Amino acid sequence: MTYATQPVRMLTDEEIQRYREDGVIMVKQAIAPNWMAMLEAGLEEARNNSSLLGKFMSRKVEGYQMDIFLWKRIDVLRDLIYYGPFAHWAQQLMGSNEVRFFYDQMFVKEPGTNAPTPWHQDLSFWPIRGEQICSFWIPCDAVTRESSGLLYVKGSHKWPQRFKAYSPDYVAALIDDTMDEIPDISGNPDQYDLIDWEMEPGDMLVFHPLTLHGSFGNGSRVRRRRALALRWVGDDVRYAPTEKRMPIHYRHDSEIGGPLRGAAFPRILPFADPAERAARRKAEHPKIDKLLSSGIHNAAAAARLKLKPSATIDQLKKSWNK
Repeated sequence: MTYATQPVRMLTDEEIQRYREDGVIMVKQAIAPNWMAMLEAGLEEARNNSSLLGKFMSRKVEGYQMDIFLWKRIDVLRDLIYYGPFAHWAQQLMGSNEVRFFYDQMFVKEPGTNAPTPWHQDLSFWPIRGEQICSFWIPCDAVTRESSGLLYVKGSHKWPQRFKAYSPDYVAALIDDTMDEIPDISGNPDQYDLIDWEMEPGDMLVFHPLTLHGSFGNGSRVRRRRALALRWVGDDVRYAPTEKRMPIHYRHDSEIGGPLRGAAFPRILPFADPAERAARRKAEHPKIDKLLSSGIHNAAAAARLKLKPSATIDQLKKSWNK
C-alpha cells in the first residue's frame, strides 16, 4: 500500500519518449490546485523563515533566495512529498520499482534581481551516481524568459562531458577541476538547440540531472519568480560523496557505494518506510558543527580560487548579462 496519491493523469508514452530524447519536458497544468496551494504555502513559510544554510546560500545577491531540505522542517512540504502525486510520475520516468525522495530546493528571484543562474548539470553537484534520477521544477508564479524562466540545451544529457558545478553564487568548494569547463552557451546561443517555455502555476518542468540548464536574472520589475524543485531517485542510485559534492547534513543510513537509505532520503514507493516516516514527525535541523565544517571547507576553497582566478567564471557572468 502506498500513501502517494495517483496523479490527475499519468504521463503519456509520447511525453516519456520526448523526455528521454530531449532531457526535459514541460507538462501543462499537471498539478491540481490543492497540491499547488500546499506547495506555495510551504515555499512562503520557507521564504519567511530561512534556515542557516539558506541564508549562507543566498548571501551574495540581494533579492535572490535559495534554500534546501525544506521538507525536513516544514510540515506541509513533508506531506506534499509523502502524499502528493509526484512519486508516481518519477516512477514512470525512471522505470524504477523503488522511488526515494532525494531533496527539495527553493529558488526565489525578486523583481529586478540581476542574479543569472549559470549553465550547469545538476548531477555535478550531487553525492550520488546512477541513471534513475529526475527533477521536477514547479513555479508558483507565471514565468517567462524575461522573469528568469529556465532554458535548456536540448539533448545535452546525452553528451559525454561532465561539467564543473557552477552554482548561482559560484560556491568554490563544489568546483571540481577534474571536470570539463562549461562552454559559453549564452554568449553563442545560435550554436545550441535551446528550449524554454512560458509557464503558469500548475505547470511542471521535468528534466534529467545531466541536461544543461540555466536562466537569466529576473528582468521583470513587477513579477517575483518563486519555484520549488523536487528531486527523485530510483533503484540504481548509489551514494558517492566526495569533498567536491554537496554535503548531506541530515541523518541517514547510506554507505559509500550503496543505495540511499534512511530518514534523509525517504522511500515513497512502492510504500513508505514506517521508521523513516516516524523520524520526520518532528522537524530536523542540521547540526551546527556540520554547517561550520562545510563553511570552513568552502572558505578554504574560495581562498584557493582567489589565488588562481577563473577566466571561465568571469566569462559566464559576462555572457549572461549581455
